[in-house]
Amino acid sequence: MGFRKVDKGGNDSEPVTTFYVLPSGWKEICKGFDARKVARLCVAAGWLEPGSEGRTQTSVRLPEIGVKRVYQFSSLVLGSAKPA
Repeated sequence: MGFRKVDKGGNDSEPVTTFYVLPSGWKEICKGFDARKVARLCVAAGWLEPGSEGRTQTSVRLPEIGVKRVYQFSSLVLGSAKPA
């Protein structure tokens, strides 16, 4: 479905996890729903980091793939993380 990146926090801060979902994985996740609408709702909820020009995808360099457009989620999507 995609990749995960864990940034170790400083001395007292918790690690921050970012999830990168590939477009093919996003279609599978949203199967049976309007994937564009789901993405817009995720942006509105603060779970999905919007890209430039109002897009719901952002360009990221991924290991072994290179630069790819992905859906970038913060750990807030899991519901257990506290916003910064």
